Amino acid sequence: MADQFEEMKRKLLNMYEEKIAEYQALAAGLRRDLGEDSGEGGIRKPEIIPPTVRGAALDINELVRPGDFFGMTQVQAMQEFLQRTNRTPASLQELSQAMFRGKAIDAPIEGPDKLRNLSSLLSKTDIFFSVARGRWGLSEWYPNKTKTKRPPKAGTPDEEKKSAEQGS
Repeated sequence: MADQFEEMKRKLLNMYEEKIAEYQALAAGLRRDLGEDSGEGGIRKPEIIPPTVRGAALDINELVRPGDFFGMTQVQAMQEFLQRTNRTPASLQELSQAMFRGKAIDAPIEGPDKLRNLSSLLSKTDIFFSVARGRWGLSEWYPNKTKTKRPPKAGTPDEEKKSAEQGS
């Protein structure tokens, strides 16, 4: 029995060493294509790129513990979450995931229509500022920027009210 177990370990070790050799050959080829020095051992520590440079997603699990936003409104939860991001704007998906993890909402907001509704909610308050398409920050981070209000569409109740006021 012990011999069989040791044989299995040897096969597993051999399989892992073959994979390592395969990955080292792939990495060496990529380094060569990029014009980089292959180094002595062929294994290098990966380069760490800051999230703001590579545009990586925020780590929701690191920033929000389950229940952090329980009892808060969606606006309050999103504001609290953005305050934790160290001035890094968040995508609509990240805001949804943070609210769900923090228990401000019962289910994540998914799908283009529901995310559009979330974007609409953000745009209706002066607390949030649209930094780029689908990315939001806090207005306080951008003191020299002002939100532009779109005029109401023709035929909407707001437009009819405005026309009636001007006509009187």
